[in-house]
Amino acid sequence: MNALNTPNDLTSLFEKRDGLKSQIDDLQQQLKIVNNSLKDMFHDTAQMQLAQQGKDFGQTTINSGDFKVTVDFKKRVEWDEEKLLAVLNNMDEDTARHLANVKYSVSEAKFQNATPDIRARLSESRTVVLQGTSVDIKRREDG
Repeated sequence: MNALNTPNDLTSLFEKRDGLKSQIDDLQQQLKIVNNSLKDMFHDTAQMQLAQQGKDFGQTTINSGDFKVTVDFKKRVEWDEEKLLAVLNNMDEDTARHLANVKYSVSEAKFQNATPDIRARLSESRTVVLQGTSVDIKRREDG
C-alpha cells in the first residue's frame, strides 16, 4: 500500500505531531533560560581565563564544585574583500595563491533568469544535490 492508497484520517498523527512540536518549543525556551543563566554566571570568569592566555576567543573550562563548565567564545572572521584584494595584488603570485581561497558561484535566481545559451554553458559546471527532505502537515481550512 503506497501513500496514495492510505486512509485519509491523519488526525491522530497531526495531533501527536502538533503536541510534540509544542513540547519541543516549550523545552527549547526552558533550555535557553538555563543556558543564559550559565552564561551570566561564568562569562566574566571565562573571559578572564582566556585573557590570561592572551586570547579573545576560544574555549576554556571552569571547575565549579562537582562540575566542569566549558565556555566557548566562538569567532567569525569577515574580510574586507577590496582591501584584501589590494594586499594580495601587492604580493608575489605564489604567496597570494597560497594564502587566499577563492570560490566562484552563481546565485540560483540569476542562473534561472539567464538566457538559455548561458544556462546551458553554466550547467556544465553546476551540480544540484538533495540537501534534505521535510514534511509538514496542517489542517485544511474548508471554505
